Amino acid sequence: MPAKIHLFSIVVMALQYSLVLLLYYFLYRVVMIAAKDLTKLAVTPQTPMVLFQQGESTTVNGPAKLIVIDDSKALLTQTVYPITESLTIGRSQDNDLIINDTIVSHEHACISKSKQTYLIADLHSTNGTLLNGQRIEEETALADGDVIQIGAVTLKFER
Repeated sequence: MPAKIHLFSIVVMALQYSLVLLLYYFLYRVVMIAAKDLTKLAVTPQTPMVLFQQGESTTVNGPAKLIVIDDSKALLTQTVYPITESLTIGRSQDNDLIINDTIVSHEHACISKSKQTYLIADLHSTNGTLLNGQRIEEETALADGDVIQIGAVTLKFER
């Protein structure tokens, strides 16, 4: 009988150590998965954090805006232009952003919101619209920090 008891205590002790090892392995896996997920978040900081349920358009940074970088001719009345659903740019008084310059067309360009993206379109202006130094020919998506040049005015798009 004492041999059976001795064998039983060895089996119980082996099971206890196995349980402890499995517990440590489980914790190791949890930490590794969490570290991997955190690394993914750190690599892609451009993803806006949504404050409300999916489908609502409010982000942490608030509405998009155009910030005046260069207005050497003092053509603009503001330094920041918020963009809600759309923003029209041109020389005409009917525009949201009025640039009173002869090289700017009456209806020069338009920025509009499409779902979570903002798009800029040149409205067949005579002198064109530059996005990051390149003339745009068709509707183009805007990214945070893009530089828009219309005539003598340079603007930066921010989300």
